[in-house]
Parts: sequence; structure tokens; C-alpha cells
Amino acid sequence: MKHLLLTSITIAALTAPALAQSNQSVIRDGERHLTPKDKSTQNEYANLIQNRAIEMGFFSWSVPPKSEGADHANRPRQVSDCNGHDAEYRPAHDFSSSDDWRQSNIGISKAFIYEWMAYGNAIEAQDCTCATLTADWGIAVSSYEALVKGVDNFRLYTAVPHRMRNGIKRDYDQMCDIRMTID
Repeated sequence: MKHLLLTSITIAALTAPALAQSNQSVIRDGERHLTPKDKSTQNEYANLIQNRAIEMGFFSWSVPPKSEGADHANRPRQVSDCNGHDAEYRPAHDFSSSDDWRQSNIGISKAFIYEWMAYGNAIEAQDCTCATLTADWGIAVSSYEALVKGVDNFRLYTAVPHRMRNGIKRDYDQMCDIRMTID
């Protein structure tokens, strides 16, 4: 039992820096900037996708200056809670293991990019309603295509868009929470 506990503690200690880095960001001049993953921990194609995402501006966004004091009972918790999206948009959580892996990763990546854009629009408008929690599906798809151009390993497609979407969603959630605390 003691050996198992020591092994668990060792594994946790070794993985903690990598996990912490995946969510690290800094705020400069009213913008949050995600910290890129260490290039030595990824292969060349994952680094290529990450570099493209940085160049395209997906690793930074405006930080909401204040809480909007949204109605917690009625505010959308996520993009898919709202209606009126492009018919092609399918939320990432709608994909399942029964779907074709390649198509799932492609669809999930497009959804993450679309959702990143929608959260950005809501933050920019300082609005916690469905009125601004939307984006242009065509731009999301073309952004996805630019990110993964020349990368054939579809298993790499979701990691960077997932980090981007989760980072901006945290700021959206904080903006729309009465108890807002910006880092």
C-alpha cells in the first residue's frame, strides 16, 4: 500500500508541471496570452499547428474588464445552449466514440474554433446572452483548414483548439459570474 501511495505521489509530481503549463496564461495590456506548450514536448506537426494558432491570434484575447452580473438561471453556459447557429455547426460534446475517429477529430476541432470565436464575440460585446454568443461558421472552417494544412495525423487536430477554447471560455464564465475574479 505504501509503495502504491509513493508511486502515485511521484507520478503526480512529475506530471504537475506539464498539466499546469497547459493552462498557463499571462495578462498584458488587457489581453490574456496563453503560454505555448514547450516545443520539446510535442512533435513537429503539433508545433506547426500551435505556431499557426499563435500567428492567427488564437492564443490571445481581450480580458473582460468587469462582471456583467448575468442572470444565472437564464444565461447560456456554453455556445451550444443558444439557437441560430449555422446548420453545419455541431458542438464538440455531440461527437461520440461511435463516430468515425477522423471525422470526429475534424468536427471537434472546427467546433472548438467556432466556440472560441463566439466566446470572443460575447466578451468583446460584454454580453452574457445568446445575442452575441455566435460566430461565422465559414471563418471557423477556413481557420481550421489553415491550422491543419499539411498535417495528415488527425489525432493532432484537437489539442490546440481545445486549449484555446477552454482558455477563453474561462474568461467568459468569469465575466458572466457575479463573483467574477480576473487573474
